[in-house]
Amino acid sequence: MRVENKVAIITGASSGFGRALAERLVSKGAKVILADIDIKDGLRLANELDYGKKEKVAVFVQCDVTKYDQQAALFDAAQLHFGGVDIIVNNAGIAEYKPLWEDDIGIWKKVVEIDLMAVIEGTRLGIEALKKQGRGGVIINTASLAGLYPQPLTPVYSAAKFGVIGFTRSFKDFGDNIRINAVAPSFSPTKIIEPIKEVVAQLGALVTVEVVIDAFMLLIEDDSYSGDVARVTPQFGVSVIGKTVGGKKSKL
Repeated sequence: MRVENKVAIITGASSGFGRALAERLVSKGAKVILADIDIKDGLRLANELDYGKKEKVAVFVQCDVTKYDQQAALFDAAQLHFGGVDIIVNNAGIAEYKPLWEDDIGIWKKVVEIDLMAVIEGTRLGIEALKKQGRGGVIINTASLAGLYPQPLTPVYSAAKFGVIGFTRSFKDFGDNIRINAVAPSFSPTKIIEPIKEVVAQLGALVTVEVVIDAFMLLIEDDSYSGDVARVTPQFGVSVIGKTVGGKKSKL
């Protein structure tokens, strides 16, 4: 896939991986629907991406991904402003910030809602839109290394991300020229680690956001990946499970 003139919907777009991916896609000639619950940062990013452009390339839409009507509105916005969608990135996510047995207000439920259920709904809506358009496209779900290896510090986050990976891999060679993949990075310097940054700091090197975005772009642009998971670590960079990247085959 050449991303020039393609249209992407990105949730969790105002910071972290979402922001960096939007910047990379626009730099390569794509247009983006920026979805986030954070209005201020989302509008700021849209203005930054549009700055100096002859035509609009970025539209911000406030979206709480747990509200499925708000997710559906993103596809309406893509159609209205850019004539459709080619790339859907289900990226919004949170992690629990206290032990499960101390969570008496149900933070863990919100983690499952945002990190797994909203990804499923975003994928469902994405498939529906891409099938209707009839020209194919790609859906990328943001998972985590915590979805490949258990994480005692964040067990609910880990469970949700395990779900995202199992869900994504179930669409192996889906058909209709629609590809569904996932990116599973280790800890990276984004907002999601803020509540546990002291603990994360003890775990060693973080993977850079830039390398994680390389993984996103690999799965978007290389049509051979379908139902695949790109693992991203500071030690080994980007490796697609079961596939050869840079001469090395990655195993789970």
